[in-house]
Amino acid sequence: MKDLDVVLVAAAMATAAVLIVIQLGRLWRTGMLHKTIREAISRDSPNVAELLAGAAEEQRPAGGNDDRTALVLIALGLALLLFSALQNSEDALRQMGGASVFPIFVGIALLIRHYLARKRNGQA
Repeated sequence: MKDLDVVLVAAAMATAAVLIVIQLGRLWRTGMLHKTIREAISRDSPNVAELLAGAAEEQRPAGGNDDRTALVLIALGLALLLFSALQNSEDALRQMGGASVFPIFVGIALLIRHYLARKRNGQA
């Protein structure tokens, strides 16, 4: 039972670390873009309009990566389920199998949302 708790805590910590790195990368990229635009404005560069247009294009609508996120969550849930099955313990299968249901269902919900958004925009 203790090993199961360690695995769940390690999985949660790894997920948190990945999310933190992704957010820090986004913040760094946005900061660099803002710095470039500020320098271009202070130097009266003729490219300011292009930089601003590029920044506007870079902004994706919310949920732009729902399909990828959904597939990663489903894969994570299936990996947890497989790991619990390999432990050859009913307790492990019950606990980790229950925990694996959450990312699988969230992934399925994101896939459905992505499908409906594409259908609404005429890209089905």
